[in-house]
Amino acid sequence: MSSKISTSGRITILLGKQQAETGARISPRKLAEKAGVPKDLVYRLDSGTARHVDLDALSRLCAALNCQPQDILVWEAERVQPV
Repeated sequence: MSSKISTSGRITILLGKQQAETGARISPRKLAEKAGVPKDLVYRLDSGTARHVDLDALSRLCAALNCQPQDILVWEAERVQPV
């Protein structure tokens, strides 16, 4: 298995944290509108199927979620199989 960057489930987690802090519920579609990014990007990021991410879009998502890029993009190191 090789190392990779994962985004799977991160948007959902961040939306949940934001709801817990503010009491306001926001859907992935509303997040896309608020951040000015395509809703398909938000859904692809959350499902872990995004192949690339525009840095400007990532910046706008982070601003809308009040988070840092590493909260959305998570490095999954290669796991060494025992011999």
